[in-house]
Amino acid sequence: MDANDNVQYWIERHSNHHNKLVAVGDIRRTEQENLSLYWAKKRGAAAMLRSLGLLDLSGRTVLDAGCGIGLMSELFSALGAKVWGVDGSPVAIENARFRAPDGVFSTGSIVDFSLQQRFDLVYCADVLYHVVDDDNWRTAVMNLLGHVAPGGHLVIVEQLKATEERPGAHVRFRTRAMYEALHAERCGGQAALHFAPPLIRLTRPCP
Repeated sequence: MDANDNVQYWIERHSNHHNKLVAVGDIRRTEQENLSLYWAKKRGAAAMLRSLGLLDLSGRTVLDAGCGIGLMSELFSALGAKVWGVDGSPVAIENARFRAPDGVFSTGSIVDFSLQQRFDLVYCADVLYHVVDDDNWRTAVMNLLGHVAPGGHLVIVEQLKATEERPGAHVRFRTRAMYEALHAERCGGQAALHFAPPLIRLTRPCP
């Protein structure tokens, strides 16, 4: 298993598109189109938080896993959260610190980062389908679950498919059942698991 799975791709992409939304958005779209997409993503995140009763994040801790340039970290911070972020690209982390200056950001792989603490909310948007190696993907999901505090939430924004798909060298889509199996294994079947397309909401009140 190589914990650097696809990390170099993102380091180079962020370096080549420094301070542009295409670094984290749809590389086929214009900057204006990506801006519209990210406004939609922020509205979706706010709706998700409202549904979980978490629109006011004052006093809560949030981990933005695969935070990119900090667009969602910025939202969580504005809603009152104490935000941590991790991403494989140093350039992305630099931008995230600018957008959420009160946050704590570090460089690391989604597969094996360890912050030695757990969070009320762990948010991972459009990241896991870029982890193409199955062993790395499994380890990454388990790692995220391990960073959720008892009674907390893991929210994964993912494009679920009926069957596994590999449409590109740096993309691998997986199924709902694959996520459910890992969640049940990590939480011993004790936690509630909710899906709200295009969001996967994993509610984990695990010990």
